[in-house]
Amino acid sequence: MIKKVTLSLFILMATSSFSQQQIHFSNHLTVSVLTCGTGDELYSQFGHSAFRIIDQQNGIDIVYNYGIFDFKKPNFYTNFVKGKLYYMLGYNSYYNFIQQYKYENRSVFEQELNLTSSQKSKLVSFLQNNARPENATYQYTFFYNNCATKIRDVLEEVFPKQMVFNKYLETNFTQRDLINNNIPHNSWSNVGINIALGSVIDKKATPRDYQFLPEYIAKSFTHATINGKPLIAKEKMLLGKKKTPVKFSITSPYVVFSMIGLLIMLITYFDFKKDVRSAYLDFILHFSTGFFGVAVLLLWLATYHAETKGNLNILWAVAPNLIIAFLMLKKQPPKWLLHYYTFLVVLLVTLFIVWIARIEVFGYALIPFFIGLLVRYVFVRRFLRKNS
Repeated sequence: MIKKVTLSLFILMATSSFSQQQIHFSNHLTVSVLTCGTGDELYSQFGHSAFRIIDQQNGIDIVYNYGIFDFKKPNFYTNFVKGKLYYMLGYNSYYNFIQQYKYENRSVFEQELNLTSSQKSKLVSFLQNNARPENATYQYTFFYNNCATKIRDVLEEVFPKQMVFNKYLETNFTQRDLINNNIPHNSWSNVGINIALGSVIDKKATPRDYQFLPEYIAKSFTHATINGKPLIAKEKMLLGKKKTPVKFSITSPYVVFSMIGLLIMLITYFDFKKDVRSAYLDFILHFSTGFFGVAVLLLWLATYHAETKGNLNILWAVAPNLIIAFLMLKKQPPKWLLHYYTFLVVLLVTLFIVWIARIEVFGYALIPFFIGLLVRYVFVRRFLRKNS
């Protein structure tokens, strides 16, 4: 991990210094789009896209990359949390670029653009101007303005109304499906993302919506035309990815949440048999779900992240539980909590209905926890009614 970070920082510094140079191109250019495969780290699990410019006459081979963080922006980390993310365009030698992907065991696929000499020069001039410090920064959004969509948007801006994206999709995924297809369900990244993102990403994705992922930019380019001729002249794989075996882990979400769900049901069973209530279990469940409820609401209401809106994880991550947790430590909780538990049961039943109807899809690893939570709420409601 440390080696990967060190290499990435080295290449980032090389990119920053290289980007200060002024490059003079000839008219003999090869322009292509590079589509990089997924990696092991979260930031790399959706792939990457970039432009490659080769000038054989002048011995130039560089990559223009829209995926660089602008650390110089004021309040970088605060803005990152709020959703005001700023990325920038930089360029680096192809050698440095490909070395990083080789080291990270990530594939790189190249599509040479079928452009005339004047079109290539026009595109390169645009990139050179866009890479100037005063122009390089742009506001990033995960679905609509990222390193992949910028490739498409640049071509559409440089060649307005000349490109046509023909039909190429054979699936009817939502944006959440597209995320889940790239991040394994049995990973903590998947659990976190599915808790953070709201129902706004559970609508059927349009062909253009697919293009937030580099692999679909590449697929759409394969079937696209420019001025009536194919956009892509030829394609080739520059780097392949070596397959690595999937290892079982006792700390994986499926295992952890299955154990938690089973533990909740076992404690509830023994409470039922002894006609008692384990107050500390109720405190832990309410405090943790309340904490996540507050976090979900803050992402929804207090940030600029469009994809966190309408988050129905509030059906299990109930913010008032943060307060209720302390009431459940009492030997005799307030009688009105009987109605509150009815409310909690209704919310969880609604969650399953919402899930089946695909209004919002939740993290699959959470299923055992949801079942355990429902069993516990039904028991506590029965216990409160019996002892009120």
